[in-house]
Amino acid sequence: MIDKKEDWYSKNNSLAALTVFWFFPIIIAKDRIIGKVLRSMYIQHNLPGLNAKRNLNTNRKNMSRSLERLSSGYRINRAGDDAAGLAISEGMRAMIKGLDQAARNTQDGIGLVRTAEGAMQEIHAMLGRIHELSIQSANGTYNDTSREAIQEEVDAILLEIDRISEHTEFNGVQLLRGKQQGPTVTYEGTLPPWVGTDSSMQNGYLNESYTTEEVFKDQATGTETKYQIDHAATYLDFSAYTGTDAQKKELKEGGFYMTCFTCNNHYSIKFTDGNTNSVDRSGSHYIYNIGIDNIGSAQDLVQAIIAGADNGNPDNHYTKLVVDPTNPNKLIVYDDRSSAPPPQNLPTGSWPNWDWPQFNTNHNTYPNDGKFGEGVAVDPGTGGDIVFQIGPSKKETLYVDLPYLSAADLKIAGVDLTTQPGASAAIDLLDNAIDHLSTERGRMGAYENRLEHTYNTLTCYNENITTAESNIRDTDMAEEITEMTKNNIILQASQFMLNQANLVPESVLNMIQQG
Repeated sequence: MIDKKEDWYSKNNSLAALTVFWFFPIIIAKDRIIGKVLRSMYIQHNLPGLNAKRNLNTNRKNMSRSLERLSSGYRINRAGDDAAGLAISEGMRAMIKGLDQAARNTQDGIGLVRTAEGAMQEIHAMLGRIHELSIQSANGTYNDTSREAIQEEVDAILLEIDRISEHTEFNGVQLLRGKQQGPTVTYEGTLPPWVGTDSSMQNGYLNESYTTEEVFKDQATGTETKYQIDHAATYLDFSAYTGTDAQKKELKEGGFYMTCFTCNNHYSIKFTDGNTNSVDRSGSHYIYNIGIDNIGSAQDLVQAIIAGADNGNPDNHYTKLVVDPTNPNKLIVYDDRSSAPPPQNLPTGSWPNWDWPQFNTNHNTYPNDGKFGEGVAVDPGTGGDIVFQIGPSKKETLYVDLPYLSAADLKIAGVDLTTQPGASAAIDLLDNAIDHLSTERGRMGAYENRLEHTYNTLTCYNENITTAESNIRDTDMAEEITEMTKNNIILQASQFMLNQANLVPESVLNMIQQG
């Protein structure tokens, strides 16, 4: 009996311990809940409900944002989603569209060049035939009648060369007639306001005077006489330049241009990146690129301009650029001929004894020439050249010089094979024409190859930029679906908690009823 009693007590003690173990936390939790309820005995404001509602609204917004991203495919749908990312993305989108159009432009350019080169190939074959006929006619075994028959074929071929040259077109643009229009030059860029100048910039032509000492040599006696000669001129004062990065940036946004008084040559000074000088030339147009990255003073800047512009004499023509003798920070631009009548005491007939200057070459005599002003003349040479826009920025262009390929341009229009001497002379003419055509075809082939490489570069560039833009703008669907699932669970929990929070004030009513 004793053993059984002890066993009974042991079992009951274990049950009591187990009961305390399981129900004690519940009792504590209940006490805590009751305590919170007692501390929330407010009926004017449902504070737990307000908290639950605020969290519910937040979760609804998160859920809505996840649905928006999943339905649109974009991580950024408005600036508020990622302001910096949106700005970067929109810039990339503009570049992508520009790259797409530039690639199409390049393909059009390739088509144009191939069209021209195809016609040139046929002209090459015709020149080869005329060359063959000239060698045939130069042989002494042929009589006049035979040579006249040969000449008839040559005349027909020459007419066909002229027809191909005249009518080979791409979208209405003649491809084998070269530059057919007059000067077409536009200007872009400006000089910074701290560059001093005179009224020439506003008037558009050299409006000031610059005096040089010229020597006249009497060929009969050998005596030399010095004369003070006035020239049409202008100046640019760079004294304010101290070589700061801000000043260099301002200079690189533009430049200035000059023209000859009596011709259509255009000379532009363009300030560029780097430390070297170069010249871009097409026809009568010259852009002298002056690298100014290492130019730290106004005096050095003036010297760099002079050195970069054919040592101050662009194209060895009439325009001159020199340092002002009284101010090394000042650039003088003048016409190397006189802007005044010749000296009165010159010996009669002395004109041939002057190398420079000539006389009366001023703006009043040539009102449409001798222009001067801000900006860089950006269109090369004369009209008729093709300018391909091969990139998304304004500077990414390719200038294509079109060939002259009529019989007259090839200098074979007067080929006469009706005589043996004429046929012999024609052999050299045809050799020169074939060499010229080979050079032109080679240049067009170089354009085509460059455009092919340009197209490949543009497509690769477009792919990489598109990838970068996608990484910034597009939705990661796997990540966003996971986020939406989480938000959905939290949203449902928030709704349930709001319902529970609304039950808290009812405890007050229960207390009133029990009381």
